[in-house]
Amino acid sequence: MKPDLFENPLTGEVRDFTRQVWLAGLGAFARAQEEGGKVFEALVQEGQTIDAQMKKAASEKTEAVKGRLDGVKDKVEEMRDKATGGWSKLEEVFQTRVARALGQLGVPTHQDIQQLLQQVEALTRNIEELRQTAAAEATRLPKARTVKSTEPDAL
Repeated sequence: MKPDLFENPLTGEVRDFTRQVWLAGLGAFARAQEEGGKVFEALVQEGQTIDAQMKKAASEKTEAVKGRLDGVKDKVEEMRDKATGGWSKLEEVFQTRVARALGQLGVPTHQDIQQLLQQVEALTRNIEELRQTAAAEATRLPKARTVKSTEPDAL
C-alpha cells in the first residue's frame, strides 16, 4: 500500500502552518474591521479640522482683499472727484469767456431776453386795455352819419 500523504509529519507541519496563516489572516481582517471604524472616525475628524482651517484662512484672505478693495474704491472716488472738479472749473471758465465774447459782439444775454419778454407782455396788456377802453367808448358815443358823395369815384 502506498503511504498516506496526509499522515506524513511534513504534511502535518504544512497543515499547521497553513492553518496559522489562515488564522492570522482572519485576525488581521477582524482587527481591520474593528480598527477601521476608529481610523475612519480619526480621518473624518482630521478632515473637519483641515476644513475649518481652510475656511478660516479663506475668510482671512477674503477680508484682506475686501479691505484692499475698499481702499482702491476710495482712491478711485477721490480721483474721480478731482477730475470732475477740474472739469467743472474748466467748464465755468469756458462759459465765462464765451459769455464775455458774446457780450462784446452785442448778443443779448438770457437776462436781456427775459427783460424784453416782460416788456412785450406789459405792452400787450396795455394794448388790450386800450382796445377794451376804445370799444367801450365806441359803444357809448353815437355813430356819426356818413354822407354820400355825389362825385364820381376816381378809381
